[in-house]
Amino acid sequence: MADLFETCISDFLQHLRLERGLSQNSLAAYRADLRELQRVLRAGHPRDVTPVTISRHFSELDRRGRKPATLARKISSVRHFFDYLKDSGTVTESPARSYSAPKIMRYHPDYLSPEEIDCIINVVTPESRHAARDRAILELLYGCGLRLSELINLKICDIEFEAGFLRVVGKGEKQRLVPLGEPAARAVEAFLDADRTVRSLYSGDEVFLNRSGKVYSRAGVWKIIKKHVRAACISKIVTPHTFRHSFATHLLEGGADLRVVQEMLGHADISTTEIYTRVDRDYIIAEHRKYHPRELAGFKRN
Repeated sequence: MADLFETCISDFLQHLRLERGLSQNSLAAYRADLRELQRVLRAGHPRDVTPVTISRHFSELDRRGRKPATLARKISSVRHFFDYLKDSGTVTESPARSYSAPKIMRYHPDYLSPEEIDCIINVVTPESRHAARDRAILELLYGCGLRLSELINLKICDIEFEAGFLRVVGKGEKQRLVPLGEPAARAVEAFLDADRTVRSLYSGDEVFLNRSGKVYSRAGVWKIIKKHVRAACISKIVTPHTFRHSFATHLLEGGADLRVVQEMLGHADISTTEIYTRVDRDYIIAEHRKYHPRELAGFKRN
């Protein structure tokens, strides 16, 4: 009977892959959540799962200290699974229909100021051994708002220098067009020109190839960024994703349309992009405190 539950999971994952185009990482998360449910509840058939057993399962996970975001993801996985089974006629009602996810505090991503970005990029001296490579990486991360995986998998054929844009393959293998600004374009062209000797030895079309002709690892790019952040004396915790956060924040601060930024970031849901709008509210509050007469007069709150 357990094989039947496993078959249902496989069918559901196939549906997600073909109909929704989810990435392998997302599919793996769904698979892990559903197999955990099957294993813990010892369910042989999806019909064996009831609202009571689901409630007990997630209450136990909460008791063990699972984070709200993790619980919310697992609950979402189970609800989508049973909605699919109901639509396909495998179950008559979803046992997870009335189970709600825990409230999650919206986080605001850390970001760098334009001055801090300039400082990190300008600390790459032309005399350094990998100056062209490092500047190209930094300019692309910030200038195009790329995810780390998008950067290391970027191909030369995806760059349209004349038209001024990149074709980027993001989450779920979804393709989008991202503007390629002049600073990033110049940095990439300089790197490709400096890297011609190494590139001539290999057939790979990726922009960033190491000395063995393989694409850079995620850890390798992290190491490059940490080196220049340290040299720029930036005390903030900076990751490759920090440049993406900064890209979005600075566009919105400059007055860019939220929908346009959503397209450039490749967010499926605009609510994901909206996390950056808090910056504008913080700025408004700061300006109020800076210029309002009552604030300037030193009014003290009770």
